[in-house]
Amino acid sequence: MNTIIPEIYSSIHSLLDHYVPPLVPRADGKNNRYDMYYPFEVELAGRKYPELYFGGVAAYEKYVGLYFFPIYSHPNEFADIPPSLRPLLKGKSCFHIKKAENQVLGDIKAMLDNGFAFYQAKGLIAK
Repeated sequence: MNTIIPEIYSSIHSLLDHYVPPLVPRADGKNNRYDMYYPFEVELAGRKYPELYFGGVAAYEKYVGLYFFPIYSHPNEFADIPPSLRPLLKGKSCFHIKKAENQVLGDIKAMLDNGFAFYQAKGLIAK
């Protein structure tokens, strides 16, 4: 594993911890997966779900994966992600981070804060 991967993982893990409570973490030993859920029933896009996934982080051999569900559930509201994050977006909601750059980590924090505030404003997460 790349020696910088644990540092990146730890930084993003700490950013996610900021939302506990009301979010609840779930850890899985596979790839050091750490995910955040809102553990109450929500309605999203006309469907009811027993809980809401917000985001997570996982350490892989060559990168850290950041999973950010608001960009998947509401793509129009998150179309203007920061330029430092745009090339890291792989697929619809996963970012591959390979370097511990202050700009990238700062933009991740801002994106997470915006996503959390957006979900609260939409009533998906209680204030």
